[in-house]
Amino acid sequence: WEDARIVFGRIRRLPFEVVAVKPLVESDRAVELIETGGNTRAIWMLRHYLEVSQSNLKRFGLENAHRDLQPYISGASLDWRSRGATDETRETVMELLREGLEPLDAAALFWWTRNQLYFDQKLSEDERIRILRYERARRSPEDVVQSLSRYIGVPLPVHSTVHRVRTRRTGSRASVLNPKVEALCATMWEAFEGCPEL
Repeated sequence: WEDARIVFGRIRRLPFEVVAVKPLVESDRAVELIETGGNTRAIWMLRHYLEVSQSNLKRFGLENAHRDLQPYISGASLDWRSRGATDETRETVMELLREGLEPLDAAALFWWTRNQLYFDQKLSEDERIRILRYERARRSPEDVVQSLSRYIGVPLPVHSTVHRVRTRRTGSRASVLNPKVEALCATMWEAFEGCPEL
C-alpha cells in the first residue's frame, strides 16, 4: 500500500456506502490501518493451515514457501513476509529451518508466521475486528453476508450473493507435516477457537 492516509483519503471520496479492501501484506499493521480508516471494521480471514499450504505450493511452486521464509534468514525486517514478527517468532522459524523442512512444512510454517501477527497485535481484544473462517464462507455464503451486515451496520444484498468460492479438491498432494510444524499450527488453530468471530 501507499501511505494509509492517502489510500483511505481516496476510499472516502468513493461514492459507495461500503468499500472492501484487502491489505494482505499489511497484516502486521492491522491496528494502524483500522485507526487510520476511521469508521472501519476488519475481517481476519482464516483458512486451515494444511489447505493454505497445499494451495501455496500448487499456485506458486515448490520453491515459493522457502522463498517466503527467506527474510527470516537474511534478517530483512522490512520485507512484508517478516515485518512485524517478534524475536520469538524469528527464532522459531530459524530453528525449524536449520532442521530442514520440506516445501509443505515451509508453507505451513509461513501460515503460522502470518497468523501469529493476529495474536502479537492482540487483535482478539479489538472490537473492530472479527475472524471469518474460509470454510464457513465456502459452506454458507448467505449466512456470512447476513453476519457481515449486522457487523458493519449496513444492509447488504444477501440474495444476490454469487457462489464463486472454490471448493476443495481431493488429490494425492502431500498432507503429512513435520511433527513440530504440525504442533505449532494445530496449537494456533485451536487458539483461534476462543477469538471473536463474524
